[in-house]
Amino acid sequence: MIQAALDSGVGGKVKASVGAAVDDRFAPPILLEGIVESIYKGDVHAEVEVVVRVGSIRVIVTKKRKPYHREKDFTQLGLDPRSSDILVVKIGYLVPELYDLRGDWIMALTPGGVDQDLERLNYKRVQRPLFPLDKEMSSVDLSTRWISSSIAQ
Repeated sequence: MIQAALDSGVGGKVKASVGAAVDDRFAPPILLEGIVESIYKGDVHAEVEVVVRVGSIRVIVTKKRKPYHREKDFTQLGLDPRSSDILVVKIGYLVPELYDLRGDWIMALTPGGVDQDLERLNYKRVQRPLFPLDKEMSSVDLSTRWISSSIAQ
């Protein structure tokens, strides 16, 4: 999509696959078709970012993965998150700056690299039973237990 947007330029039509470049275990790439609204080059994380308008929705597509934690991440692309009806971000938690923008918020527990649905995770190296995963535990000791450092003193 990035190359298609660069070739098309701002105002041009694009159609290309996006998403699932790093991990497609839970969903495949999708075909995104729309109009390029902005192109931003030089971000230290994303390298190149483009905004594609699909109907009334604006989709940010990046060359490389980038977290969107700041209002500036949106405004430098010509987007105004404060005037948006809905703003969707894929991050592990709602950072304070974005939390302050919200009228309300919903956390979607989705599978993938930042899955926070603790019961869905595939634990391999834990001693069972483990609170809160094992519901049948009759007593749980949640007191502090100090563990010695593994670094030689």
